[in-house]
Amino acid sequence: MPCLSRRSALTLVISSSLATAVTPIAATPAAAEVRSWPAAFHAHEMPVSGGTQYVRAGGHGPAVVLLHGFGDTCDMWVPLAAGLVKSHTVIVPDLRGMGLSSHPEGGYEKIAQARDLAAILDQLGTQKVALVTHDIGNMVGRRRSFL
Repeated sequence: MPCLSRRSALTLVISSSLATAVTPIAATPAAAEVRSWPAAFHAHEMPVSGGTQYVRAGGHGPAVVLLHGFGDTCDMWVPLAAGLVKSHTVIVPDLRGMGLSSHPEGGYEKIAQARDLAAILDQLGTQKVALVTHDIGNMVGRRRSFL
């Protein structure tokens, strides 16, 4: 039997332990739950420059806008929105070109999408909002602050 250094033996033990610990997790099938929007939310297809934007809105109180990230939709926010709608007006759009919003050829610059958001807020009669953003939504939200 070959003689292992203390470091090699420790590496072997750690590697074996990790392989044993990871195997059951990797073999477990992933399950995703699709949640429905609470009844307090209403869907709107709102006109914006060069297209339409799909928006979910509901609740009463201080306004909160939830902006999703690239390749996602407003549906990513259902769990958070369901809690917020109890004490806030919650506005959750599908960004331009994603989800149920129109997919125009142009207007994907973040400032253009910030203008879309401003148009939506005007139509809803809301100006003062708290922003909760993710990924691309961060850039759109930041640009809105420049308008």
